[in-house]
Amino acid sequence: MNRIILALVFFLAACSYVSATHQRAAEITYRHVDGLTYEVKIITYTYTPSPADRPTLDVFWGDGTASTLSRTQKVSLPDNISLNVYEYAPGLGAVTNRHTYSSPGTYMIYMEDPNRNLGVVNIPNSVNVPMYVQTQLVINPFLGYNNSPTLLNPPIDVGCVNQIFIHNPGAYDVDGDSLSYRLVNCKTTGGIDIPGFTQPMASNSFSINAVSGDVIWDTPVMQGEYNIAFVIEEWRQGVRIGSVTRDMQIEILACSNTPPIINAIDDTCVTAGESLSFDVTALDIDGNAVILTATGGPFEVDESPATIDPDPAAGNDTVMTTFTWQTTCNHVQKQPFQVFFKAVDDDYPVNLVNYKTVNITVICPAPENLVAESVGSTIRLHWDQVICSQAAGYRIYRRIGSTGYLPETCVTGVPESTG
Repeated sequence: MNRIILALVFFLAACSYVSATHQRAAEITYRHVDGLTYEVKIITYTYTPSPADRPTLDVFWGDGTASTLSRTQKVSLPDNISLNVYEYAPGLGAVTNRHTYSSPGTYMIYMEDPNRNLGVVNIPNSVNVPMYVQTQLVINPFLGYNNSPTLLNPPIDVGCVNQIFIHNPGAYDVDGDSLSYRLVNCKTTGGIDIPGFTQPMASNSFSINAVSGDVIWDTPVMQGEYNIAFVIEEWRQGVRIGSVTRDMQIEILACSNTPPIINAIDDTCVTAGESLSFDVTALDIDGNAVILTATGGPFEVDESPATIDPDPAAGNDTVMTTFTWQTTCNHVQKQPFQVFFKAVDDDYPVNLVNYKTVNITVICPAPENLVAESVGSTIRLHWDQVICSQAAGYRIYRRIGSTGYLPETCVTGVPESTG
């Protein structure tokens, strides 16, 4: 009898062990609805063959309350990864992904779920470590309501030993806020750092670009699955107004493949109302077929979104696509729009990727037909009304003598060199 009980205990433990090995990556984003009401979306990436499944997840709002969200989408991706989306969809019951706060303040929205998948190299005993991600919401009426950035590039890229690995989350902020990036430790229950967690081992360095968001692993030294986490912080008028954490897994394999190379223009700018167009080329020096795609803010705007043609660009060795964006006054903002070009090859056993980020700043047209006339001891200025109302104002400078200065394209203000 004791042997039967002992066997049953081992069987139940084994079932629990197997069914819990699934969480690979996760993030939480939010959208302002009205007043003090916000709605969230949880996205997770799980190990497809695992029998564990989560038709619902709990979200904790940071004010002592919680809600249960239904999964509205599950998609099978390559390399045994499943995408799971939890939000509101008509027909699935109450709108549980919406929450109304009682007052302005700073709230840490979070989700935790057992367990991470087995065998993560830099997380000791990872199969028994819950997945935990958090997102900070700041409700500040003096700074205006806020939407979190959305992450347009999924964390599904695979790397090779001794080859540089690059990932970019493709963060887009619909409010035009400034974004910055920094690495953090992966967390577990209660939001504490996982005991024994270490950043992935590298031949040279493992880092994230604070401005572009490029995660650069130069270079992996050992095969395996690794988890990392980074925070995307939003800034408005110099004040941090929120953040989103992505916890993601990177699989490193042994292979002799080389990532594709992307050739694109450097950062640029365009005057609202004008069209911007440039070619982007992806080359694979190993002769593999390549697929070239693009994501980013210019494709997400409601009015006159950008396009690439062809979309995607696919072919052998070298492919090219043309980016085109007819800008309007509604695209004017202080922060540049980012476009993330991604090239993927089709080598076996690993499809390697590369990213190229292009920053595009859209500015208001300059005033035209300026006329100055002397009126007694004053000068009266006239100029045509500009077509864009987004300009906050104009600065008028007075200088004794002429400079002959002619501003170049997209130069705003008066350079100090003019005197």
